[in-house]
Amino acid sequence: MIAKIFPITKIVGKNDSFDYLIPAEFEPFIKSGALVSIPFGNRKIRGIVEKIVTDESENTFKLKSILGANKEFVLPSKYLDIARWVADYYLCSLGDTIGMFLPPETIKTRKQKSENSTQEKELHEIKLSDDQEDIFQSISKTFKERNSKPVLIHGVTGSGKTEIYIKLIEQAINQGKQAIVLVPEIMLAPQTVERLTKYFGDRVLLLHSGLSKGEKSSSFFQFYQNEKPIIIGPRSALLVPTENIGLIVIDEEQEDSYKQEQTPRYHAVDLAKKIAETIGANLVMGTATPRIETYHETVNQKSCYYRLAERHGEAKIPQSKIIDLRMEMKAKNYSPLSLRLQADIKTTLEKKKQVLLFLNRRGLSTFVSCRDCGHIVMCDNCQIPMVCHIYDKQGVLSCHHCDAKKPLPAICPECGSPRIKHFGAGADRIEQEVNLLFPEARTLLVTADTIKSKKDYAEIYQKIKKHEVDIVIGTQMIAKGLDIPNVDLVGIVSADTGLHLPQYRSAERTFQLITQVSGRAGRRNDQGEVIVQSYWPESLAIVAATLNNYELFYDAEILEREKYNYPPFCKLIRIVASSENEAKAHLEIEKISVYLRELKIGFIGPAKCFFARINKKYRYHIIIKDDKINSRKDWSFLTKEFPTATLDVDPTDLL
Repeated sequence: MIAKIFPITKIVGKNDSFDYLIPAEFEPFIKSGALVSIPFGNRKIRGIVEKIVTDESENTFKLKSILGANKEFVLPSKYLDIARWVADYYLCSLGDTIGMFLPPETIKTRKQKSENSTQEKELHEIKLSDDQEDIFQSISKTFKERNSKPVLIHGVTGSGKTEIYIKLIEQAINQGKQAIVLVPEIMLAPQTVERLTKYFGDRVLLLHSGLSKGEKSSSFFQFYQNEKPIIIGPRSALLVPTENIGLIVIDEEQEDSYKQEQTPRYHAVDLAKKIAETIGANLVMGTATPRIETYHETVNQKSCYYRLAERHGEAKIPQSKIIDLRMEMKAKNYSPLSLRLQADIKTTLEKKKQVLLFLNRRGLSTFVSCRDCGHIVMCDNCQIPMVCHIYDKQGVLSCHHCDAKKPLPAICPECGSPRIKHFGAGADRIEQEVNLLFPEARTLLVTADTIKSKKDYAEIYQKIKKHEVDIVIGTQMIAKGLDIPNVDLVGIVSADTGLHLPQYRSAERTFQLITQVSGRAGRRNDQGEVIVQSYWPESLAIVAATLNNYELFYDAEILEREKYNYPPFCKLIRIVASSENEAKAHLEIEKISVYLRELKIGFIGPAKCFFARINKKYRYHIIIKDDKINSRKDWSFLTKEFPTATLDVDPTDLL
């Protein structure tokens, strides 16, 4: 017998599947969707069986044989359809997209012992407010009517979206179904697990890249085999292929981390929509700051919309105040913390409350430059400014793209002047300033440099929650969804970071970030306060965020998108050509542009990327604005002629 098999690897060409002989010992296990080991070239890789071919007369080639078969896993046929959709929509190989839905490459797995047994702990019962109950009942009615539209819960920070999720999960489980809960960052997973475990005990699983292979395999198979009904995690939690899913919840749907940065470059929100549509599951998204595209869908009635305009219980939306940093300079305050923010930190600490200071920039500074000749220390690999960090009390220059390191120079490497210093302020610099101004306060720095493992995430969350820290200083990691009851003051040190980057979503990202960070203040009975520092205090994104007025921002932004033909009014595809030889990268993008012109496909460019060199590779790109290209077949010329070019459909990053 012969099996047609999809190799789990990138295939350049017309064929997605290849023929293999089925050895007699594997025949009982080989069927459509079976996971097998196969020889492919000089490699041994995994494959998924497409179908069995019983008529072997037409096959005149000498075929290789299947090497092994996994008896525990079969890919459901509906997920093969989903994988085909991902390959066609995101213009990539079917082998890559099927591989998304396969178990980790470990043979034997053991079930993990749960630390949250329902027999050991008394489970809580969820109680909803009147507003929450109304929304829950309305969504439940929508689900019963088999309305296939996604649901958006647009609720201000602290409005109680999670409680509605929990009731919907409970409803799905009572119907014998399973539920997936997506969070944008690994750091949020322990908090979400903790909250859901109070209501569902040991029926909750966790799956993310920070787990060991054995832990990932255990969580995967327990959910795949329907042994436990709830799985929580970032994108990877969506990729366990079971047709018993009743509910998919996407918390903080606006986050860019839901977009995969490597092939296949899918967006988890769009993939979740396809999975829900294909297997008949319900999809609920929640956020305080919907993506412009998501909110536009609700305006056009492509999804069901529910609004939570007030915070849950006695909590109130925090008061926000914009500080014009230009006035601070005139007042001769050269600290990165304004005089108002310094005073409010002092008052908050006296009340035994916590402070959260946010700056979306790691390190001690933004760059290091010579005051005499103007030389800026650049990364040799990426040609972007290196950032000063403090490691073991020593100054070190670090590249935030390739992680290259250099010692902090004592003199300018260009002119020899000793007048070389760091400029701007990163999170490390803010920590230094806080320790200087408030030496008695317990500070904690939360950045990608201080969190290296899953244990770090959980420990930091518990440390903040138990008030073992007075002032938390951090980057984006602290902006998303953290529920810290005792935070009374949030200081956004520089609201302008990213506002003027050359991409169409800069204002939207600024609005989202300010709103999300502000939401960490006053999560319980105290109202809380937010100080927003800016050199551009008149910016609509900053003003609308401090007013907590999403509609004000959306109404202005959607007009700009329509005027200049950006999503949701067009489809974007980004093509990047990269090479260690700049001339080669430039020539490749020029050739691609010739092909596109011949096909009468509109595009912007070609041009150097904003980050023109990363990891020793020069980068050029083209941005396509076109809705004509709908499948991989339209791009066969590109993958064949330029196999190293990168295609990104619906890119979130144009830099």
